[in-house]
Amino acid sequence: MSKTVVVASGYFNPLHFGHVSFLQKAKDAGTHLIVIVNNDAQAERRRVGLPGISMPARDRVRLVRSLACVDAAMEAVDEDDSVADTLRMLHPDLFANGGKQVATEKEAAVCAELGITLLVGLGIEMLLLQPFTQHYEWGKKRGESAVALLAGESEWSPGSLSSPNGSRPYAELWMGDHPSGPSKVRTPNGAMTGCLISTLKRSPSVLGEKLAQDGTLPFLMKVLSIEKALSIQAHPDRELAARLHRDRPDVYKDANHKPEIAIALTAFEALCGFRQVSELHAFVVAVPELRSAVGEAAVAALQGAVTSGELAEEEAAIRLAYCTMMRTPEAEIERLVPEMVAQDAPEAENGHSAALAKAYNIVKKCNKQFGNDIGLFSIFFLNYVEMSVGDCLYMAQNIPHAYLSGDIVECMACSDNVVRGGLTPKYKDIDVLCEMLVYKGGLPPCIAPCPVGDMTWLYAHKDLEEFQVTKMLLLAGKARRFCFSAQGPTLGFVFSGAGLLKISDETTKLVAGVVFLLSAGVDCDVIAVDDLHCYVACCPPQYFNPPARKDLMKAFPHA
Repeated sequence: MSKTVVVASGYFNPLHFGHVSFLQKAKDAGTHLIVIVNNDAQAERRRVGLPGISMPARDRVRLVRSLACVDAAMEAVDEDDSVADTLRMLHPDLFANGGKQVATEKEAAVCAELGITLLVGLGIEMLLLQPFTQHYEWGKKRGESAVALLAGESEWSPGSLSSPNGSRPYAELWMGDHPSGPSKVRTPNGAMTGCLISTLKRSPSVLGEKLAQDGTLPFLMKVLSIEKALSIQAHPDRELAARLHRDRPDVYKDANHKPEIAIALTAFEALCGFRQVSELHAFVVAVPELRSAVGEAAVAALQGAVTSGELAEEEAAIRLAYCTMMRTPEAEIERLVPEMVAQDAPEAENGHSAALAKAYNIVKKCNKQFGNDIGLFSIFFLNYVEMSVGDCLYMAQNIPHAYLSGDIVECMACSDNVVRGGLTPKYKDIDVLCEMLVYKGGLPPCIAPCPVGDMTWLYAHKDLEEFQVTKMLLLAGKARRFCFSAQGPTLGFVFSGAGLLKISDETTKLVAGVVFLLSAGVDCDVIAVDDLHCYVACCPPQYFNPPARKDLMKAFPHA
């Protein structure tokens, strides 16, 4: 085995856990670790005007040398504030910098001259992020938007909405490193220090061993504020996403799948998954324009499926009805929609009248927003969902859905792939949509939050590989210690309240809109000053150590 010598440096005045974490990561980068401890003259210059205890260099050297990961430690011989001369004397293979520290100009010059590789970002325990705001036209106005609140551009509260202030809509807040809207890294005083994408490339140890190779987050978290309905859409599975991206990269921006969940921050309405075949058949029979769009062959197939109760026959009937409707000529849609919206909701057989009346109300509302759009007919096909705060909707790959109104936390595999089929002026990929969808009728897919501690709930599912979300409510004066992921990073934000986040010897103030990224395996103490409401996302344990199928079912007995 070849020998790789790593040199790390620091004041260690005093030594704390953050230093130990940094030195352990430095040792992992090679076979031998030598630590340079800044001398007394350097330490004295550094601490001028600062309170606290100063340890002599000889004691700091002894403490560092006692660590199991350290092979040798020595006092810096430099007279300035760098360790360049000591580095030249040691001539290691690698020079490691911890946390947000970077090599000085003199140190970098020595490394370039001697061929020493620079490592940066080792031991970073937390990054503060500035999320990316999207102003899509379906978003809420500033005074009504949770997105505007969290972006620091509005006064808003879930219980008492202020009057609109400003015309630009606030639609989405992106937290993560997706290229279409990457977060920025910021200092506690708000200064921007770079893009998260480049930061993770420079400091991949933040992500943990498995994710460090790619240097990217496998998930993306958002907050959405929805005033106007989003498009009828679905997200492709991995195989289809790869093909779409290969063939049409201008439309489909990446090759990843995009399962996602939506957790209600306020009252939230959506459409998701196909209705039960009996309800869909009742709608088709009751609404002449819908019947015309699906055709008599589909009406007969739906009736047969209701009678037989066979799953395969139900799926085939829903597929025939939906695909026939989606391929209705535009001129026919222009004729049918005005006739349909001019009427009140008809009565439906077998107790489905209330559901049909609700669907009609949504159709009329969306008709005002989108005109005679083919997506209006999809409203009759898809389950209508009303959700209260904390409820969670699950959009698996290839499942049709549309958000109608409300504010949500959304978490997904890191992708921006969307196949649209209506309620949008954007490109509608009808053929791909019809081919990809899962035509299984049933109740809307939801995830029940699982209590994992006092006023803490976990949103997870056996089929969600890349992410899980924890909702945390901490009452004023309470404190808890968390390690959300031992092997991967944790991305979180404060929705409301105030508190403190303590990691090693650093304390960060928490207020609404603060977004943070914790490094893999970091323990943190959360203290609530006022009642604190946070959401955090991380990879589930099985992402790193996939269990056998029977073990997976034990982990998610209700999935």
